[in-house]
Amino acid sequence: MGLPTMVLSQPVVIHSGAGAVPIGTYLGHLVAGVDQAGVLEGVRFPIRSGMVPGVLSEAQARTASGLFRPEWLAHPVFLVGTDPLSRQWLSQHRQALIALGASGLVVQAESERAFKQVQQLAGGASLAPMVGDWLTTTLRRAGVQTYPLLVLADGRLSSSPPRTAGASPTAAPMQEARP
Repeated sequence: MGLPTMVLSQPVVIHSGAGAVPIGTYLGHLVAGVDQAGVLEGVRFPIRSGMVPGVLSEAQARTASGLFRPEWLAHPVFLVGTDPLSRQWLSQHRQALIALGASGLVVQAESERAFKQVQQLAGGASLAPMVGDWLTTTLRRAGVQTYPLLVLADGRLSSSPPRTAGASPTAAPMQEARP
């Protein structure tokens, strides 16, 4: 006779108060790898965040400066979708993201298949589906509506990893993809 399985419809809050940190930024490292067991259990598709594909402007990055306290971030976090612009960005910056130890969150995916395709494209970079909306809501309230983007470990937002993180100096600048 097996043990009963408990299914929760809402996340369990362990601590919510001063200094509380959303766990979503830590999940990417736990679920690295394509088709890892349990990664997509309970995830409902489509995944939508209210953000749109586009290029983060310097003005948006400045406006959101200080939005994330460095003590909240154990490592950089990047946001991508399954759209062509996100795929291009991920392909262009994959090695630098891996060198940074960045975790990725997919904020837009129409299906499990589309998510898995982007996860495969990540090629070793940690990538998890976005569950919950704290991060994207916080960004949108600060005027940041677009992804892909990178939240650096010091809390700054960037449209790409720093060159010292293993980015190719000959990489072409990212162009906005048109569907």
